[in-house]
Amino acid sequence: MIVTITPSPSIDWTVTLDSFELGAVNRASNSVREPSGKGVNVAIALHRAGEPTRAIVPAGGDTGRFLASALQAHGLPFTLIDTGSEIRTNITLVTPGHPGTKINEPGSPLSDDVVARLHAAVLDTAGNATAVVSCGSLPPGVPASFHRDIANLAKTLGVYSVVDASGESLALALTAEPDLVKPNVHELAELAGESITTLGDVVAAAQRLRQRGARAVLASLGADGVIYVDTMGALYAKAHDIPVLNSVGAGDALLAGFMRGGSDRAARLANAALWASSAVADPSTLFTVRPDFAALISVGPLIDADIRLTEPSTLLART
Repeated sequence: MIVTITPSPSIDWTVTLDSFELGAVNRASNSVREPSGKGVNVAIALHRAGEPTRAIVPAGGDTGRFLASALQAHGLPFTLIDTGSEIRTNITLVTPGHPGTKINEPGSPLSDDVVARLHAAVLDTAGNATAVVSCGSLPPGVPASFHRDIANLAKTLGVYSVVDASGESLALALTAEPDLVKPNVHELAELAGESITTLGDVVAAAQRLRQRGARAVLASLGADGVIYVDTMGALYAKAHDIPVLNSVGAGDALLAGFMRGGSDRAARLANAALWASSAVADPSTLFTVRPDFAALISVGPLIDADIRLTEPSTLLART
């Protein structure tokens, strides 16, 4: 069983428009509300693929009840820590030429008691788990050490630990020596304190994260693909000619696909790229895996480190 924990879950409200003009009345052609948050997305994707999974979420109010009802409808086992407060709603505008313009609300504050109950829920469920995945932004009131503390709990239980976070919380999580971290190119640049403009820069930054504690790094690069770095070196995967309808949740699909596994690291990376490609080609975050996309994905050693990224990052570190 894979346990995910999402300290700031959300309701994702995706609004599709055939055209969009600022300052004008725009009419939606479709509108969908779905349970979300990084760990929730990972858990739903894994559950839909038949992987035993449990999601741990703090939530309350009407939005919390919607979240619980939606997870029940999916048949996903979950533990809900009642906060008495509404959870955030994130709006995504899907317009021609722009598959994901996001407006994210801040998360509701969590008390020390709720944080302690989240830790207890991990201890209660992770003993029988194969992995603990701690994901996402931290709402007000949650210490930056949250993901580090969850990774340490997993380590104490002898369970594979994964962190998908950013900024200070990711920097602190590295000290727990998690088995895997999943930064994007901007989060890599932030921690490295350098611009990342080539595939070689990505590998160098990932190796620095490993020197700081991460045992392996799964770096999502958007349209530029994904690089996985561990003790055996770097592997690079890239998809070609995938139609992009909705980029929301693609990174979560990537991580879920990797966690779903394979016979070896190359197979796991290929599955990660397949799930991410399937996600961007689907208008909903509840994507269907497209086996036909496998022929459009290449996986292998990084041959040309000088290839420039189409989506580089110049974000500097604030660790």
